[in-house]
Amino acid sequence: MAIAEIISASGHAHTKDIAERLKVKMPSVTNALQALSARGLIRYQSHSPVVLTALGAEIAAVILRRHNALKSFFTEILKLNSDEAEDAACKIEHVIGEKVMSRIVTLREAIAERGDCVALREYLDGTMPQICADSKIAREDLIPLSELAIGHTAVVIKVGENLRGVRKFADLGLVNGTVVTMEGFAPLGNLMRVRVMGSSLSIRSNDAAHIKVKITQ
Repeated sequence: MAIAEIISASGHAHTKDIAERLKVKMPSVTNALQALSARGLIRYQSHSPVVLTALGAEIAAVILRRHNALKSFFTEILKLNSDEAEDAACKIEHVIGEKVMSRIVTLREAIAERGDCVALREYLDGTMPQICADSKIAREDLIPLSELAIGHTAVVIKVGENLRGVRKFADLGLVNGTVVTMEGFAPLGNLMRVRVMGSSLSIRSNDAAHIKVKITQ
């Protein structure tokens, strides 16, 4: 795809151009070009511009379509910034299957365009930007899940290693990045109810104390 984009922008693609675009060393580019040439995807000779074959141009077009679709999904639905979306798309576009790719495109179009998804779009606009890596969140911004007020929503940032039954909770969706809403406490005992992925989950308060969350609303 990088070769196709360079050719589209400047009319030709030399080894140096490709190395600068991909931020890799020249020998790495040369090895990659030789491999692509062996597969019949490019015509390559030293000191001459790289030329895409018909098959190479076709594959590049497919990858570009996947890249743009993934980037749109990451920016419009997951609310990543442009650089984050670009990086994620570059990592995924070569390995994702066509079946999964088609379903991602369908999901993005449905969420972005359907009238019955207005509430979902508003929810994503407010929630997605709040979800970030643990290393980027100040420790003082986090509270134990057990201290989340009734009716408030938060994002799970860290599940403590000492939490009993951690695998069970993970199977129920209580993992890093999950959005949870405090529903209430049992009249007796120390059980509390939280809404996770559309379902109510009961958890003991002393277990919830090992789960750190960041309040979103």
